[in-house]
Amino acid sequence: MLRGFGSQSYVDVVRDRVAADPREAVLLVVGDFDCSGEDVERDWTARTACWSHTDRVLLPYDQVVHGYELPATEGKRGDPRWPAFARRYGFDIEHPVQWERLRSA
Repeated sequence: MLRGFGSQSYVDVVRDRVAADPREAVLLVVGDFDCSGEDVERDWTARTACWSHTDRVLLPYDQVVHGYELPATEGKRGDPRWPAFARRYGFDIEHPVQWERLRSA
């Protein structure tokens, strides 16, 4: 399980373990739908480069906007990833928003 951006040493351990396993390597992503959460997924898959495929199973765009019409919360102002994220999904660049999964205690 990864929370946020993983250290390079952890990335190396995961990549080595996946490479040593002959089974298909599938990365399941359970994460927030926001500009940082999306970038964690991109960063993780790019730095490990060992997955047969990845699937976002919680909070992809379709679940958030179309499927369940989940309410947004205010996003992180000043996040440098926000403008590109907003353009990609058609959000107002001046009003950052995010959707977060419930966290267990």
